[in-house]
Amino acid sequence: MARLTARGKFLFEGDRKFRACGVSYGPFQPNSRGERYPEPACAEQDFVLMRELGANVVRTYVPPPPWIFELAGKHGLRLMVGMPWPFHMAFLDSRRMAADIRDAIRRSITEMRQFGDVILAFSLGNEVRSDIVRWHGARAVSRFLRELYDIGKGVAPDSLFTYSNYPSAEYLDLSFLDFISFNVYLHREPDFRRYLTHLMAATGDRPLMLSETGMDTIREGEAHQAEMLAWQARATFELGLSGFIVFAFTDEWHTGGAEITDWAFGLTTRERARKQGFGALSRVFNGALPPPLKESPKVSVVVPAHNAGATLGTCLESLGHLDYPDYEIIAVDDGSTDATAEIATRAGARTLRLSHRGLGAARNAGIEAAAGRYVAFVDADARADANWLYHLVETITRREAAAAGGPNFPPLPNSAIAAAICAAPGQPREVRAGDDTLEQLCGCNMIIDKAAAESIGGFDPMFTAAGDDVDFSWRLRERGLEIASAAGAVVIHDRRPTLAAYVGQQRGYGIGEALLFRKYPLRSSASTLYGGGGSWRSSLLGSARIYYGAFGRGLFQTVYPSAGSPLLQLPMTPVWLAVSILLIVLGLVSTPLIWFGCAGVAATLASAGLFAARARISRDLSVFAARPMIALAALAGSCGRCWARSTAKWPREPTGMVDERDRQWVRTSGRVVLRSEGARLKASDAFLDALRSALVRRGLAVAKSDGYEPWDLLIVLPPPVRLRLNLLAQEDGTIALAWRVTLSPSTVIIWAGASAMVLLAGGLDWALVLAILLAAALGAVLVEIARIRRLPVTLKAAAAEAAVSLGARAEIQEEAA
Repeated sequence: MARLTARGKFLFEGDRKFRACGVSYGPFQPNSRGERYPEPACAEQDFVLMRELGANVVRTYVPPPPWIFELAGKHGLRLMVGMPWPFHMAFLDSRRMAADIRDAIRRSITEMRQFGDVILAFSLGNEVRSDIVRWHGARAVSRFLRELYDIGKGVAPDSLFTYSNYPSAEYLDLSFLDFISFNVYLHREPDFRRYLTHLMAATGDRPLMLSETGMDTIREGEAHQAEMLAWQARATFELGLSGFIVFAFTDEWHTGGAEITDWAFGLTTRERARKQGFGALSRVFNGALPPPLKESPKVSVVVPAHNAGATLGTCLESLGHLDYPDYEIIAVDDGSTDATAEIATRAGARTLRLSHRGLGAARNAGIEAAAGRYVAFVDADARADANWLYHLVETITRREAAAAGGPNFPPLPNSAIAAAICAAPGQPREVRAGDDTLEQLCGCNMIIDKAAAESIGGFDPMFTAAGDDVDFSWRLRERGLEIASAAGAVVIHDRRPTLAAYVGQQRGYGIGEALLFRKYPLRSSASTLYGGGGSWRSSLLGSARIYYGAFGRGLFQTVYPSAGSPLLQLPMTPVWLAVSILLIVLGLVSTPLIWFGCAGVAATLASAGLFAARARISRDLSVFAARPMIALAALAGSCGRCWARSTAKWPREPTGMVDERDRQWVRTSGRVVLRSEGARLKASDAFLDALRSALVRRGLAVAKSDGYEPWDLLIVLPPPVRLRLNLLAQEDGTIALAWRVTLSPSTVIIWAGASAMVLLAGGLDWALVLAILLAAALGAVLVEIARIRRLPVTLKAAAAEAAVSLGARAEIQEEAA
């Protein structure tokens, strides 16, 4: 048997995926040799039964003697070897105990490494009790397990290492392991599927194995055990886990110095008679894995591509080997100037050639051309796992969702700069809304119901490079449609090859965020970031909330990431840097300000350094080379993204404006009346949506009322100006639009507070301080006046466009408010 490797989200035997179908074995009452295993003849009969079951993995809880390894190899079974140590005690309270544990792990692995071809993995522990984790602290326990992992890798570098955690201590950081194991006992299928989906997402790019599950037949009966194990096994492999291990093979179980007779979790009795669960599980283990889907509707796989000749061939090659019976591949060439179209045609994909209109328009063209019930999207610089489409379809059909999305992971980096860019913040990703639902899809890995997409008008072509998937997701959720998480549907997504390309990507994301702001200006800043809430700065200190007391004693401790610290968000922005540099310059007049400015720059460098220190990079690469590059990428990317977002959010001259002579005197209110010619206009949601879209395309940020606001549309201008729009359908068939300029009290208060802080902390001459503040305020007022002067003309043009889009030509008249 070849040694296994962990790549991405799965285990592999060579180039073939390995799915562990396993049973736990023992511990037993010591045999005649004093070993906690049965006599050799009994063990061989057990292994024969295991092969009949279809098992390929045996999980043990104590290190086996050499003859067990030889017997397992003879019958084609791999062993997941448990490493016993006092994890039920406060092991870190005694340095001697901790040292003894390290020595025992080193000694045991040294003795067993000769059987590496038979060993699936070494399990470095099993369920450190949650109260002990809290006693020592989660970080301390994770750090100790990391030490055991390093010891094991030092002795047997080619072996795999895991640790069997359980829901009560889910918050342990186990990201250093080769794969992660969980013991989960849930007897209701919806709960089981939901929690495993959550674990699949929470464990990131590490394979996940269900290392224990089962049911007591004394209390529940054999029929109930058989039914549960059958659907549990199917669900485990349908969701994309790497293994399913049943506790236990037999009812014979000896632990704590006593024979256990009041529990019967085995697939066989103590006498090795097969229970009903044996046959039910055998049908799953001996069948095709993952199990065939109940329905396999036709799917159109769409690959939008613009000048993607360098990567498209590899992408299409991966799509040609999907393990799914009925799909087509459509490559949408979005006005490429390289060989993109030729590469797609040679690969056998149906190729659509468009003039360059951007990503949103390319996706819509793919949807329109799709023959399938579902449309899946993958980026041209990504490679799909063989079961990618299987898991997407399984999720969207089982959940009856409008869309589903999976994760994307970078390939293994081969240089320090590649590792730095992979670890840098701001990478595209899906955003979770719950255990098995998503708030936002990620466009490089998603599937949508074609009918649902058409019902919301497809993708907004305004988004030409980024943000289209977020906008699409939000509109689906506004309609009450569900977006499901398909955590087993994996794609390997290339990251940018150079730092300059990475910064360019982040600038594109910043522009996408600005466009999202224009459509959804009242959403919180954390939820408007492309790629997820806090995709930039909340990830700097993102961590799990650990409950104590009554809540901490709960069986399930789901990890909810924190939103991050605002103290570490600000230093990574251009505004912070600009203010810090300004304070240093002003320090030429007042020395104390130099120290404030220097402190600000130091905080920026510290934030970038902290992110770099916490980033996970490959062990094969130089840490000393990669860490500074990660800090540089984090700082450069954040500044580039924030700057692009700010400049695109408030364009100096919004599109669709007229020349200078059409600008009007500043007015704080006004009224416009639309008189339709032909079709009758109505002050309906359709007209509001059309008017809002027309205003957004003209560079304005416009929010639509949720029904509880005193306005129908709200135009958000740079703080603190707001413009309220109200519509009224009149008896004579006209529509009146009234607008009124208001101020946002909160931004006025913030500006005043900031000014007061400068006055108190600066130590400058009062006249100079007041002159600076007045100049800044005057500049802001002049900018706002220029924008307000354009609003009446902009509003009339947008209203006319909205009327035409609804099939009516309207005469627009301006009346006194």
